[in-house]
Amino acid sequence: MPDTPPPPIGKGHNYNETALKVLSNMTQNGGSIVQKDIRQLIALSPSYLIVDSTVHQADGVSQWALGLNRICETLHRKGELELETLNEMSRACAEAWSITSSWRGMEKGKTVIGDLSARLRENVLDPDGLSYKGEAIYVP
Repeated sequence: MPDTPPPPIGKGHNYNETALKVLSNMTQNGGSIVQKDIRQLIALSPSYLIVDSTVHQADGVSQWALGLNRICETLHRKGELELETLNEMSRACAEAWSITSSWRGMEKGKTVIGDLSARLRENVLDPDGLSYKGEAIYVP
């Protein structure tokens, strides 16, 4: 069987496309979202940030944030967002912030992460910005 060549750089999926595909596959035919699996995808998001910002330099960071936001808003809109999933999101944002602070050329990432955090505070968290449905969330 002949070896198939790897896909050209820049043609692979970014985090947003991956999140969309995972959510779509889970909810296909009325299925539910398995948050344990979603938390694993969220935990991988800082690694995707590095890949997306390197392979998709023009919009990789923005697409990464869009994917993370898509997961959270989908679960929140359906009334299924679990505290542990939101905590994982907060940890991923903190790790991503560290990455953007440590790597050259990732300055845009801080702005995108700040915007994502602000949207979560405004649209998902309780008015105090430190809890969700009365339960304290992970705050780095």
